[in-house]
Amino acid sequence: MSARTSDQPATPRTRTSARFAAASLLALSMMLPLCATASAAEVEQLIADAQVQTETIGDDLERVGTHLPALDAVLRNDVVDATESVQAATDEARTALDHAKDADHAADGRATIALADAQVALDAASAQLRYVTDLAHDAGEGVAVALERLQAHIDELRGETTRASV
Repeated sequence: MSARTSDQPATPRTRTSARFAAASLLALSMMLPLCATASAAEVEQLIADAQVQTETIGDDLERVGTHLPALDAVLRNDVVDATESVQAATDEARTALDHAKDADHAADGRATIALADAQVALDAASAQLRYVTDLAHDAGEGVAVALERLQAHIDELRGETTRASV
């Protein structure tokens, strides 16, 4: 038995994370039918919207970066790790969206695989970002607001990449 499965009660953050994970799975499962019924024009619009979202995330990352010098070293490292994960996932999503626009990649399934991989990366980055945002709130840091904004845009991109999968 691991230390995590011992008699320790669940923390509020753990319960919140579990609820978030359950809500995310429900939201993803509710969007699956859209993928099969979306027209080419709808998918193209979803891809365009998601690409705009990736640019917005880049702006959010810059805003978060302006707060880094004011943070204590441990929180700063956590924020840097989370924002690097967000940047990597956003880059992966951007590449996957480019594949989704390519007819050859869409036809042979490479676009679908790239979008699924990007979705996994976005989900992981979102979870890490949510954790760091909670830490920033607990520390009373102003960076928490910038992290929340980034979180909202990551969640939007997650939804858009899911809907763009065909």
